[in-house]
Amino acid sequence: MEILFFPFSHVSETQQITLTAFFPQFVFLPLAPDLTQDPQMVPLMKHGTAVPVFSSETRLAQVSSQVSAWMNWASLHQGNEHNLKNLIRDNPYLTDHLGPAAIGSELRARMAGTPQNCQDDSKQADPLLFSLIAKLTDAENETIDQAMAGLEKKRAGLFSELRGDSDPLSSKAIQSQKPDPGAVMTLERIRSWAACARETHLFSALTPRAFVTTSSAVFDQVAANGIRVINALDIDGIKVHEDGCVHQPDWHSRVLTLLSSLAAGPVDVSQARNMLAGMDESCVRTGRIQAQMVEGPDLEKKLNLPGTRLLICRVTLKP
Repeated sequence: MEILFFPFSHVSETQQITLTAFFPQFVFLPLAPDLTQDPQMVPLMKHGTAVPVFSSETRLAQVSSQVSAWMNWASLHQGNEHNLKNLIRDNPYLTDHLGPAAIGSELRARMAGTPQNCQDDSKQADPLLFSLIAKLTDAENETIDQAMAGLEKKRAGLFSELRGDSDPLSSKAIQSQKPDPGAVMTLERIRSWAACARETHLFSALTPRAFVTTSSAVFDQVAANGIRVINALDIDGIKVHEDGCVHQPDWHSRVLTLLSSLAAGPVDVSQARNMLAGMDESCVRTGRIQAQMVEGPDLEKKLNLPGTRLLICRVTLKP
């Protein structure tokens, strides 16, 4: 069973911990020719835990200037029409198709529901462009979240000392407040990621696969586009064996066996829970695994995913 992590190309620290806790190996799409921009994934790749599928350098070069233009525009524009007008006034040479005027016009057209240019211009509608910007945004948001969590931890520690408390606000409580990155433009994320995956021939292998995510919004979006749910499973509060636990290889094997069984036919929930729980419970971390075998033409038509039947899975760890 091949585990495809989707629809994110930036794998956050939380996602890494979650994926490695449930699976011995997962495939991901870094949207890069190497892992130079994703150094956090190098150790996992060397251990064979993370398998990157790289994109063509030529293909990436085609949209690199557009990515830079969009990110520069976002940084300077700051979502304010007044700032956009000042930018154009102060930089009159920025008038080409990559300039802020064109980008601002495109965004206003999309917000008005009339994206004619996006449909006619293949460059503007390029899924790789969208996915690369999403990757950069996810990475920046993770950096901000980590900085905010650090500040909150310091703040809680200071107030704890002032009050004389022995149990300040824990980092785990802070982690539980993190937003779901997949909740932003969910449909577009899935479609664009799938288009990029097709370009790398990621779906060409005949090996049985499971599309795995950590996002509730993504899981719900895929499930909503299926006409029929053939098999479903939702096990919450299950003991999870993380890195360093001697039982992790056996745990990983049982999770993969469970998903393979679900892809083949109905699975009894109580038996599935017993299979996952029938191990030494010295590990204190708990998690949740949701899986569905869904079917329907919209999986390919609307989401761009391969075929009309696929196995989707969502895994999460409790803070």
